[in-house]
Amino acid sequence: MMLRTVIAGLKARPLRLLLSAVAIALGVAFVAGSFVLSDAVGAGLRAAVAVDTRGVDASISSKKGPLDAALLDKVRHVPGVAAAEARVTVSAPVRDTAGHLKDSGATALTADERLRPFDLATGRFPATASEIAMAEEAARDRALGSPVTVIDAQGGSHTFTLVGTFSRPTDAGIGAPPLLLLPEAMRELAPDSEIGRIVVRAEPGISAQRLVTDLKGAIDGVDVVTGKTAAGLLLSQAASYSAGLAKFFTMFAVLAMVVAAMVITNSFTILVTQRARESALLRCIGAGKRQVFTGVLAEAAVVGAVASVVGLAGGFGVAAALQSVAAPESPVYLPLTVRTVVAALSLGVLVTMLAAAIPAWSATRVAPVEALRTPVEGKTGRTSRARVVLAAALLAGAISAVVLSFGTEAETGVALSIAAMVALLGATLAIGPLLAGPVMRMLGAVFAPVLGQPAKLAALNADRNPKRTAASAAALTIGLAVVSLTTTVMAGVEAGQNSALDEQLKAGFVVSSVSVKPLPPTLADTLAAVPGVEAAAPRTTFSSELGSQGAWQLAAVRGDAVGSILRPAVIAGNLDRLGPGELAMSSQLAKYTGSSVGDTIQAGSVPLRVVAVYDAVSAPGVDLGLGLVDLAQMPAIAYRDETHDDSILVKAPPSARAALEKALEAAPLAKLTSVDELKDQASEKIRSTLNLMWALTALAVLIAFAGIANTLSLSVLERTRESALLRALGLTRGGLGAALATESVFIALLGAACGLVLGIGSAWLITEVAQSAGQPLLFTLPWGRLGVLLGAAVLAAPLAALLPARRAARGSLTAGMAEQ
Repeated sequence: MMLRTVIAGLKARPLRLLLSAVAIALGVAFVAGSFVLSDAVGAGLRAAVAVDTRGVDASISSKKGPLDAALLDKVRHVPGVAAAEARVTVSAPVRDTAGHLKDSGATALTADERLRPFDLATGRFPATASEIAMAEEAARDRALGSPVTVIDAQGGSHTFTLVGTFSRPTDAGIGAPPLLLLPEAMRELAPDSEIGRIVVRAEPGISAQRLVTDLKGAIDGVDVVTGKTAAGLLLSQAASYSAGLAKFFTMFAVLAMVVAAMVITNSFTILVTQRARESALLRCIGAGKRQVFTGVLAEAAVVGAVASVVGLAGGFGVAAALQSVAAPESPVYLPLTVRTVVAALSLGVLVTMLAAAIPAWSATRVAPVEALRTPVEGKTGRTSRARVVLAAALLAGAISAVVLSFGTEAETGVALSIAAMVALLGATLAIGPLLAGPVMRMLGAVFAPVLGQPAKLAALNADRNPKRTAASAAALTIGLAVVSLTTTVMAGVEAGQNSALDEQLKAGFVVSSVSVKPLPPTLADTLAAVPGVEAAAPRTTFSSELGSQGAWQLAAVRGDAVGSILRPAVIAGNLDRLGPGELAMSSQLAKYTGSSVGDTIQAGSVPLRVVAVYDAVSAPGVDLGLGLVDLAQMPAIAYRDETHDDSILVKAPPSARAALEKALEAAPLAKLTSVDELKDQASEKIRSTLNLMWALTALAVLIAFAGIANTLSLSVLERTRESALLRALGLTRGGLGAALATESVFIALLGAACGLVLGIGSAWLITEVAQSAGQPLLFTLPWGRLGVLLGAAVLAAPLAALLPARRAARGSLTAGMAEQ
């Protein structure tokens, strides 16, 4: 009997469950999209590795050093070898169409076509040493036949003619140079280029394993594996990237499902309340509490199953859209796995049933005598004492976490800050019904002079059931709290980074090398002589062994430049300048080694006295490593006489740029970057991450508005008689629709205000406990983005109320008055 009742109820009320299904479908779409996206990363990686190792029966590499041409020739003469090719990659900065240098790389065109890890896209492959082919994405702004200028390791310019483009799957982190040259052109570009790997193709009838065995017997001192094994090694090296991305998207999928669960709970609560007489009638004719409970859960299971199937299909659209936005030039992968199907469908049904469990339990508490009563309109949804106690406990926990967060280390402080936000969010949701009533009445009073009767009706309707109003706003509160938190923290990171860079670097420009080759040793003196330049100081990073602590990356700069051009935030000691035998330590190194100002540390065979402890911001060309020494001290303490990163800090006004660029014409590998450009480069990464997070969180906000629309739709059905009476008393259809639209705006304002206050407050706490002297987090309100958030919430609310308002306005007066 109950099964037939459930089926009949679903047939009779499909529209009442539609928006509930939309909410769960959106949540499942995000979950499925996260799974598909993480699988797509793996699929792209496998495709890239498959192309990189196609035709390869054996792969030869060495951990002891580079391979050479003599070994390659020896491999080619091993019986069973059909072809052997060297995989050579060199740094090859290229000038773009505007003439600016861009870091790039080149690889040699292999003679054996079956061992080429790319396919011809347009034109042809190079046939002479003066020709070049480029990857499709790198040649986007170039036409076939146009010149391409490449800079060699010595700074010399080489001009090639573009004769073709090639395609390949995205490199997926395995490395794939965008330039393709003949081996003789590669030797001109980089005479000392080294062979990184030798790939071998076997003759017909020779197995890969037999070829590996023969190669191992013929050559010594190298690692020889089959092509399949080499592919597995490449996959394992890049697997962590795929796993990290999957975790990132899973966090937002969980947020979407939490919001969807809240919408489902609210929807079924309203449905169960509206069907109280139906439940009581079922009890009268013999249905037990368990049957009523099971009936509601069965209905939820059906809604969840149908919505999950739709959401699963939508998940592929989400994954495709995110891939297209993140990498427009790369192919879109949409792998379908059993894990994705099972996880998405089961999670959708399970979340729906769990969300409906409390309303289902409430349905069992309806007494049979309710079937005989006539429903009486009135104010319902009062806040229980348990909610108040829970809110007080969560508030106390949040206050404790806030107090403990101060005076702790940054990592612990951030964790406690997030815990405080979660507790405050829980307290807000628990106490929401107490806030909803006064807020609705206040909004009604504020907007009544402007909107008139619709504002008064909207406030009265929202205040009638504050628990329902609070539940409708709660989903939006969660979404906007997360968005405003991340937006404000990111703005603080950007502002703090720019401020720290201004404090640390008193130079106007940074000159760095676009190649691995260091800058000319006389370039700093050349730039110092440029009119308008106050000073030019070389900076380099290197490794040095500090006592028994092992090798550390340090930075060296001319001693008199410290304090005038370079001013890191000093925590202890004095750093007006650096001299021979002196060492300034970063706070990280000081903490790890337990050193402090005045201590002496052995760097190789040279004793260095710690004169200061500092915090510094890291940016291209200005990285100070874990310690700072005088440039003249570096040769005596450098580990293996190696340097890693060279730059020149130039103190000059912006007007000196043209003269500096003219002076740099003699150093083709040198790249001039202003401090403002350094800030923009760092900020661009922050903005890209923030835009992605906005896109991901937008779905949770969309689910919240689906919940508001669902609440209003069900409320319209509940107020059918009231709406008809209001229209009979003179309220127009437009006025009735305006009242519903205004009610949706009031609910959105309540949710947005709570979310923004929680998010911004938590962001302030994080900036206070997580900042350091070198990289401060400044509490900066991004008014533009926060205004967009609030504006979007206010503008989207009437759209959410559009269908409910239309339904209310189109209702028949006589039918509505007869409604019980």
